Amino acid sequence: MSRLCDYSKFDHIDSGDSDSSSDENDNTTKTVPINSRLSQSESATAASTTSTIPSTAPPPPIRGITKTHATIENRYIFTYNNQKIYEWEQSLDEVTIYIDAPMAQLPKQNTASYITVNILSDRLQVGLKSPGNQYFIDERTFGKVKVKESSWYLDEGVITIVLTKCFRGETWEGVLRGHNNQDNNSQCRGIGESVDPLTKQSMQRTLMLERFQEENPGFDFRDASFNGEVPNPRTFMGGVSYNH
Repeated sequence: MSRLCDYSKFDHIDSGDSDSSSDENDNTTKTVPINSRLSQSESATAASTTSTIPSTAPPPPIRGITKTHATIENRYIFTYNNQKIYEWEQSLDEVTIYIDAPMAQLPKQNTASYITVNILSDRLQVGLKSPGNQYFIDERTFGKVKVKESSWYLDEGVITIVLTKCFRGETWEGVLRGHNNQDNNSQCRGIGESVDPLTKQSMQRTLMLERFQEENPGFDFRDASFNGEVPNPRTFMGGVSYNH
């Protein structure tokens, strides 16, 4: 299992079979590590910061944060050490994830064939084809997934992954549970993706309004509000319907 501090694994690509000849490999697109894109000033700052940490001190915690998108309603951004990893949103039925693909490292023809996305019932794996199948993301999903009804595609440099919820109306507080693993002996400690309680309430409100609109198509619930805590859209008043 990969750790979230191994995001650099998204840099690797193998554009041929493992038994390809060296001549064929010479013609493949070479990878450019994402870390090499840092400016000289950023690299110098990072080096300076590292040098000031005593060798006996534990490494600083790596921070994973989910925040609301600035311009797209009901969309969220997961950042890792201030670097955007993906955007995501959800409906009663689905969770949709948007990941910027490293297009500069990929061939221009049949680009999607060099990307690996494995959608499992409780796990998501994303990476580029490489020896050993090391993944950019390899974590447990927040909820159960209907594998056969889920899908992914590459369009205009964005990997879009659509996960169909096993439990319709379930509120996903994050995409991946693996971000919440705490390991005091690992530099990955301190990672967390689940949203704060207020953001969770906002998510539930959106799903409740979607449910009300679906069950009462003749009404407009866009400006509806709730008194007190927003109810669970999956279980409220006998549970969400599965007939849609």
